[in-house]
Formats: sequence, C-alpha cells, structure tokens
Amino acid sequence: MIDNLKNFFDKNILNRIITGIFFVIPFIYSIIQGGYIFIIYFLSILAILIYELANSTIDKLEFTTRVILQIILIVSIFHFIFLRITSDTGIEFYLLYIVISIWIFDSFSLIGGKLIGGKKMLPKISPNKTYSGLITGFLFLLFFSSSFTVLVGDNDYLIILITLLIGLFSFFGDSIESYLKRYLKIKDFGNILPGHGGLLDRMDAFILIFFVHFFLFNFNFINLYA
Repeated sequence: MIDNLKNFFDKNILNRIITGIFFVIPFIYSIIQGGYIFIIYFLSILAILIYELANSTIDKLEFTTRVILQIILIVSIFHFIFLRITSDTGIEFYLLYIVISIWIFDSFSLIGGKLIGGKKMLPKISPNKTYSGLITGFLFLLFFSSSFTVLVGDNDYLIILITLLIGLFSFFGDSIESYLKRYLKIKDFGNILPGHGGLLDRMDAFILIFFVHFFLFNFNFINLYA
C-alpha cells in the first residue's frame, strides 16, 4: 500500500492535478456565467475536439466513420450549449451536477485503481482500468448522490440511480475512447492538457453522456420543463 501511495504521486499525477485545476475553473465559471462567454468557450472546445479527432484519424479511418464520430462531437456539445442557453434559471446547477458526477467518478476510479491496484478489467484495451478503481468510483458517486439528497431534503432516490448511471456511461465513454486509441495506435489525441493528453482524452465521458442525453431529451425521457 505504501509503495502504491509513492507511485501514485508521480510526475504524471501531479501534472494531472495542476492541469485539472486550471481546466475546471473556467469550465465551471462559463457554465455558471452563461451568455456569450459560455457559448464562445464551448464552441472553442468543440473546435479543438474536432481538430484533435481529425488529426488523429486522418488516413486511419474511413471517411464515413470519421464523419460519424465528428457528428457525435457536434451533437453532444451543441446539445449542452442548447440546454444552458434555452432552459429556465437553475439549469446551470443541473448541468454542473452531471459534470461534477463525471469528475468524481473519473477521479476516484483513478485514485482507487492507483492506490489499491488489483486485477485489470480491460488489459488489452485500457491497461490502467482495475476492478478496484471501478468500485471506488461507484462508491464515491453513491456517497456524493446520497449526501446531495440529504442536503437538499429530497427523498427522491431516483437521483442516486441516475448518478450511478452517469458513472456507468462515464466508464463506457472512457473505454470506447481507449479502444479507439488502441485501434489508431496512439497514446493520446493531443497534448494540450499535460498529464491528460488532449481535450478529447479528458472529455470522453462528457461527450458520450450528453450525446445519450440528447436522445433521451428529444424522446421526452428527460423533461426539464416539468
């Protein structure tokens, strides 16, 4: 355990922590602020995501596949923008809850996997994923969602279930991206975020979750105006 703790605080982890702080602050601020700042910020993110994907897949994937992947990026980010600028007051807290849930699952899955270690889940696709990391991520999501329901005085335990589903889709998003990187034979999609790689490496779960959210929203499985 001590050796795992020493290995945890390596240079890459410190880079991830520092980069994460500088990434999170404008991310959260733009969501809360809304307006042109929010729109410009996330359109800039979309432009970088499209560039990273195009640059990493050129001559490696068929044109149709590349177009489909870019459409997924566009739908996901534009849906996120649409939700923020067209919904009533309070939507920023709804979006932040989802985003924070993603970060909690991602962060504690990493921490659990690094500190506890153990059996690999997907050794050929994503060597760093362990069962201990997955369980740790879900446990902290459970703690977060349960604490939230207590603090807001809401006994609707559907919130807890939805939060755990966010974790599940976060896992799928990260795994799909890992598979794609192995197929393309690349380590990361970019290097804009030291310790993380590119924006696409950092936002894989976000993209899948809001892509799925787009369909649930448009088929009225999710009603934000009720």
